Amino acid sequence: MHFKTKNEWCFRFFNSPDYLDIYQDMTGPLRTEAEIAFCQNVLHWRPGQLILDAPCGAGRHSIYLSKQGHAVVGLDFSSYLLQKAGASLPSFLRKKSPPDFVRGLLQNLPFGDETFDFIICLFSSFGYGEKEIDNLQIMKEFARLLRPNGKVLIDVMNRHFIAPRLSPVYESSCSDLFVREERTITDNGRRLHNLIQVRDSRGEKRQYLYNPWLFDGDELSQLGEQAGLTIEKIYGNFYADEYSRSSERAMMAAVKR
Repeated sequence: MHFKTKNEWCFRFFNSPDYLDIYQDMTGPLRTEAEIAFCQNVLHWRPGQLILDAPCGAGRHSIYLSKQGHAVVGLDFSSYLLQKAGASLPSFLRKKSPPDFVRGLLQNLPFGDETFDFIICLFSSFGYGEKEIDNLQIMKEFARLLRPNGKVLIDVMNRHFIAPRLSPVYESSCSDLFVREERTITDNGRRLHNLIQVRDSRGEKRQYLYNPWLFDGDELSQLGEQAGLTIEKIYGNFYADEYSRSSERAMMAAVKR
């Protein structure tokens, strides 16, 4: 599979150790547990049903689900994050039923039709297409992979919540990094342009671009319907409250009829 695309920001940022360091406070075990509990609450999956975690990043959701006894496939385009996922597997899980980690692109998922009972796309991991039309292609791929009555859950930041609260400059420290983010909203409120500048304890500097598309609940619903899915509900947070324009997140649960 050919992974080089014009969308180089995505490949460079997510293949860097800095990514995991920057977001370590938002990817801990308590958040992971809350995210998976929400998924189970709204999707109602059962043991033995096959779950696709896409993209899976460093595998925190896939590994948690495997510990619960679920059959899981984790997919990501980042060879670095997949390597971290494999290294994070507990020894008991390696011998039992570990998740199957696969490298691939969301726009062209390397699986046959109607392979999965459930697909989860968490932590604002939808919307990394080079062009806006790529988002529909990814949604169509999710629909293609679902078995009849299979369900997909997509969790993103609600753009109406993010835009008015976005600081143009945000500085923070994490691990041995000093991080400066210069952030603007572009494309008529539809895309985040975040220039991330990192300086480590040795004084070495690195720079990344984080440039995802942003969505609200209605826009996710429209994409799901265009892909042939039936929208069950749009949620606004991990407590399963109903989505509104002021919700922190937009979380679409949809089914393939």
